[in-house]
Amino acid sequence: MWNRIKSLILKELQIILRDRKTRIIIIVPPVLQIFLFAFASTLEVKNVTLGILNRDDGVDSAQLIERFRASPTFTRLDFLRNEEEMRRYIDTQRGIGVLYIGPEFSRRLRAGEPVELLLSLDGRRTNVSQIVTGYINTIVRNFGLEHTKSSALPRSTLVVRNWYIPNLEYLYFTLPCLIANILMIMGLMIPALSVAREREFGTFDQILVSPLSTFEIIVGKTVPSLLIGFVQATLMVIVSVWGLGSPMTGSWLMLYTGMTVFIASVIGVGLFISSLCRTQQQAILGAFVFAVPAVLISGYATPVENMPHWLQTLSLANPVRWMMVIVKGVFLKDIPWAIAWRSLYPLCLITAVTLGVAGWFFSRRLE
Repeated sequence: MWNRIKSLILKELQIILRDRKTRIIIIVPPVLQIFLFAFASTLEVKNVTLGILNRDDGVDSAQLIERFRASPTFTRLDFLRNEEEMRRYIDTQRGIGVLYIGPEFSRRLRAGEPVELLLSLDGRRTNVSQIVTGYINTIVRNFGLEHTKSSALPRSTLVVRNWYIPNLEYLYFTLPCLIANILMIMGLMIPALSVAREREFGTFDQILVSPLSTFEIIVGKTVPSLLIGFVQATLMVIVSVWGLGSPMTGSWLMLYTGMTVFIASVIGVGLFISSLCRTQQQAILGAFVFAVPAVLISGYATPVENMPHWLQTLSLANPVRWMMVIVKGVFLKDIPWAIAWRSLYPLCLITAVTLGVAGWFFSRRLE
């Protein structure tokens, strides 16, 4: 049995790796995607252009404007002359919005009276506007606290400590998530296209009529994709840790154990898709149908807890969700095995189900 499995594994590797273009596709895209998506796939808001309409001639308004100029978030400040220009500024999307400072700003601030500012933001860019509102609120609040003259009010200081990513570098959060997502896509496509390609060429029927059992076919199709996934995962980890400086605080053994089970679960999904498809085009479309929802409900862009309950339940069958927990925990939190196991055993169940269903479909073809 093992000699037959070995022969099938070698055949699969030769088919995949004999073409120079295929070797390049397997190695180069994951590395390029880590580099490109690490900087493109971010929820941070930087390089913001803000318009300012200042009706106050006092020193305090000038100091407040300097706070915005010194902020790394706002790279350009456009000074407007009147309300009509303010409207055109937002309509033409020259900036994210306009901050209006009234003529009584400095006087009311020095007199200890309430001061109002008008912030008009472009509602067409909802997420950016909400994040920029938080930045502006922080600047204005800190400015107001420093200029308050009431000594009767108790002064308190809030000290914020950020765990796991103390410098709030969003790149360190993005890289582990990208490893899981890219590994999912590559691990899904290779087995899906492998079986579909053999069906197009007619060689898959030869495998079905050979002395190979369903178990041997599943193992022979899984191991080559697993080995290629290991290579791709290792390249992405090298680029993330030593190329882009991502912290690696956890156990390497835990990381590769999680990736092994995760790649196997994704391969099971790919084999299941390929068992339903007859052409490579159908396999690509089937993989796309699975990959996009898997990324969206994995917790990468939005927390799973913020989703509707029925969608949270659906995400329990998503292997990317569990791998996301493991890879972020290993890279950033140094999670123990007890916590990692909570995500490992769902991956094991998904692997058993997907490989089992794929094997059942293949066995039906043998009958």
